Amino acid sequence: MDGVVADVLAALPADEHVAAALLRIGRNGGAELAEIDAPPLFVARKGEFVLLPVTEVELGGRLVRRCDFTVQAGDHLALVSEGYIRARGGGRPWSWRDIALAIRRLTATGCDAEQLAGALARLADRKSANQQISKSEFCLLPSAFCLLAMFVRPMRTATVWTGPPADRGRDREALDRLLAEEGTRIICGDTTAEIAARLLGGRLAMEPPPAEGWTEVPPTSRLVGCAERIDLLTEGAVTLRVARERLAEASRPRDLAGRTDGASRLAMRLLTADKVRFIVGLAVNPAQVERDGTPLRKAAVSSLAEALRARGKIVRVEYL
Repeated sequence: MDGVVADVLAALPADEHVAAALLRIGRNGGAELAEIDAPPLFVARKGEFVLLPVTEVELGGRLVRRCDFTVQAGDHLALVSEGYIRARGGGRPWSWRDIALAIRRLTATGCDAEQLAGALARLADRKSANQQISKSEFCLLPSAFCLLAMFVRPMRTATVWTGPPADRGRDREALDRLLAEEGTRIICGDTTAEIAARLLGGRLAMEPPPAEGWTEVPPTSRLVGCAERIDLLTEGAVTLRVARERLAEASRPRDLAGRTDGASRLAMRLLTADKVRFIVGLAVNPAQVERDGTPLRKAAVSSLAEALRARGKIVRVEYL
């Protein structure tokens, strides 16, 4: 961080007032903060504000505040520009205390980063009260204010096993890879589900149909009679393809809330996860291949993986 601060200070125009805030958070929760002529970082934890132990120093005629601290699951953080403080209008601009009280009230609702950013933006500019804010990092012109909202939580992971391995002798290996997942476990494919049930000594039971019935999306099942947890069992290629369409229709997981078909439930699980792993069996069903011979399952997973990466997900695809 020392080198970054030095580079930023050297790049700032000497005859202009330009604010900058630098925040780096490591995987272990350790954080480094540097504020250069910028409004302070807001940190809310369990309904209370955390006053960071900052040190202040003047460098090159600019006030630099530095702090090392640790974030915890459930923390809310927010950075705002000077323009944000002036954006409210009225008789006087907001003070730091005014914004701190607003953030404390908003975070008490248990909101996520996107909801916090949207609420703060609407508070600062009443003109945007009817606008949908869809990005955690929000910049609105001509009001000329910027804000960044963050919410700290554990990483969410999901593993999807779809399709039998090309070598039947690797069925147990594929299942073991799925069971190694501590987060969400998903099986896509009737034959794949049958393999899992056989190896685990359980049986498959069809779930009740959704309100619209089994029309666009094939039935879902559940695994009973065994101790292992499988969170979702769906049909294979068709469900994967429709799940890709569901992703295109939804901007956030709650857009799919209330939809109980297998494709919507799969898409919602994938949207909720930060890290997704696909285990794809390469056994070929001659009735389910593209014109070029590519298995429909493999093509559907490739499309899903591309869509998830475009949303910032960490995606890994493994073939067996």
